[in-house]
Amino acid sequence: MFVSLIRTVILYAIVIFAVRVMGKRQIKEMQASEIVVTLMISNIAAMPMQEVGISIFTGIIPILTLVVTEIAMSYIMLKYRPFRQLISGMPVVVIEKGKVNQAAMRSLRLSNEDLFEELRKKDIFDPSKVEYAIFETDGVMSVLLKSGELPLTASQAGKDDGKDCLNALIVSDGEIETEAAKLTGWTADRIKKTLKSQSVRLSDVFIMYGDSGGKFKIIKKVGNAK
Repeated sequence: MFVSLIRTVILYAIVIFAVRVMGKRQIKEMQASEIVVTLMISNIAAMPMQEVGISIFTGIIPILTLVVTEIAMSYIMLKYRPFRQLISGMPVVVIEKGKVNQAAMRSLRLSNEDLFEELRKKDIFDPSKVEYAIFETDGVMSVLLKSGELPLTASQAGKDDGKDCLNALIVSDGEIETEAAKLTGWTADRIKKTLKSQSVRLSDVFIMYGDSGGKFKIIKKVGNAK
């Protein structure tokens, strides 16, 4: 009994360590690969806890192997966009300018009931009031309301230009985010000309985000960032 207790405490500590090492996203919204790793770690840790005859290292070694693998995968996804898209997928626009994208919903296998449920979670009961609704790679839906439906702020009081602008990441770590740029009306040529006007090279850009109204913000790489 005492041995089982000690083994359980050790494996519990190992699992907590594994989750912490893999990052805070493990605790919050997880990508598909992270969910798989978390479930595998849970199952592997359970076996030595339940069976005293199984060596504790039968659980510890696979768990540490999974941690190292997940960290390596995260690094590769950070540096290589095609691999990141293969593993994590891409955000999908399901509502654009108040119109539901039926093809996108079919590709996500998202039912009408699911869509309305997600909208209700955002306190939205009429899809026509939505400018853009985007399903992120972690399964969470982001929503941008039309300007006329947004809560009035002090800066907006008495002023409504009627323009609905979607803001998106258009350059990430020196690479143009083609789909996001297209969605906001930024072409690759326009991005390059804008950067040139700011005396900034594409390879020096860490983050550039812009909206469909033409506004943008550039954050350059610092230090040894590549």
